[in-house]
Amino acid sequence: MPYRLFLLCLFLAATAHAQELPDKQRSLAGRYAQLEHILLRLAETSTHSNPRQATLLRQVLAESKDKLLVHRFETLVLSLERRQLGDALNSQAEIEQDLLLLLRLLENVNRDESREREKEAVQEFLKDLEEILHGERSLMHQTRQQDEQNLPRLENIQRDIRIETQALQERIAEYEGTQEPSSAQQAMQQALDRMQQAEQQLQQAQRDAALEDQEEAVARLQRVKEELEKILRQLREEELMQTLEKLEARFKRMLQQEQAIRAQTDRLIDEAPDERQAKIRADRLAIEQQSVIDDAESALLILREDGTAQAMVESLLQARFDMLDVKSRLEQTKLDAVTLHIVDAVIESLQEMLDAVQNAIAESRERQENQDNEGNPQGQSGEEPLIQLIAELRMIRSMQRRVNERTARYDLEIQRAIEDSDIDLSPFRRAVEELARQQNRISRILHELRIGRIE
Repeated sequence: MPYRLFLLCLFLAATAHAQELPDKQRSLAGRYAQLEHILLRLAETSTHSNPRQATLLRQVLAESKDKLLVHRFETLVLSLERRQLGDALNSQAEIEQDLLLLLRLLENVNRDESREREKEAVQEFLKDLEEILHGERSLMHQTRQQDEQNLPRLENIQRDIRIETQALQERIAEYEGTQEPSSAQQAMQQALDRMQQAEQQLQQAQRDAALEDQEEAVARLQRVKEELEKILRQLREEELMQTLEKLEARFKRMLQQEQAIRAQTDRLIDEAPDERQAKIRADRLAIEQQSVIDDAESALLILREDGTAQAMVESLLQARFDMLDVKSRLEQTKLDAVTLHIVDAVIESLQEMLDAVQNAIAESRERQENQDNEGNPQGQSGEEPLIQLIAELRMIRSMQRRVNERTARYDLEIQRAIEDSDIDLSPFRRAVEELARQQNRISRILHELRIGRIE
């Protein structure tokens, strides 16, 4: 029958195509492994010349390692070789989503570089503009103080300021790169026109007219300054949002994993399996805890790169110390209420940090929505902190409470150990030293917040 011949041909074509798939997938796996190597080389070579780019590339690599992409590519090749097409399709879909995420991260690296260049350019414009404003205001003072017969001598000073302003206008126009002049360029042109008029008035010894033009020139330059500061705020808000969204994703995943570890540890305590089974299951939980620790390390990199959320950095450092304690206790099969209590402290810390990040995201979106209408009433110039002061103070309060609780717990455990002369007290030394470090760090952060200079 003709349709049987058609189906046979289709089957043979599909079989031939299926035989090609493992080779194609193997080629893709090799190319991805090569890409990881290239990213690593780029990160290493840019460590000194461009440390920010190096940090971002290492974050991309860390994400790739976390997702075990190279290993999953190799597993996918095996699935295709074994004709496990259902498993292969599912793996391909998952890998595609993870690759899209990494692509967005790499795009962010490029955007971060572009944004840094924009910030540097705008900050340089503002610096030069401040000098021009200072010069024009100084000239206004001289115009008021000079005798009328000496006013023409100020014409050259006004001309020099106008030439500097013209040069700055050209640089801003080149930076903006648009055919239509922006509001900043228009305001600067108006300032230039007023400066030129002031030159003529000074030449003619017309003090009042010259002062009026100079005052208007200053007002227009002030408008340019506001526009440039607005650009800085927009760049900072974009940077903030990108950082906050990365932190939100990390904290969500860490919280979910830690809650799962808590539930499984609690179940393991209730079931009380034999020693061998307890050891196997506790070791698996320890491996899962290490995954959360790795995520905490990545989040710390992000926070330290921003540099404005010191209380959150310390809170995460405390949580990481507790995670390491949990991992150690699981590896020793210490399945008891103390282990659960430490896990609960980690969960509380992660939830608090996630709440702070999500609140910061909402505040950032609100600032972006209101920015055009509100202008810059607080005189900010683009240095909005990642986490607001009230959230930092809440975290400090929680950290202090947890330090107090740990101090009481260690005191109780040490007293019990002293009563048993066979117990070695050395394991407590590191824990107590860490508590002292945490207490000192909390005091330092509070001091820096009080004097308003978080480093």
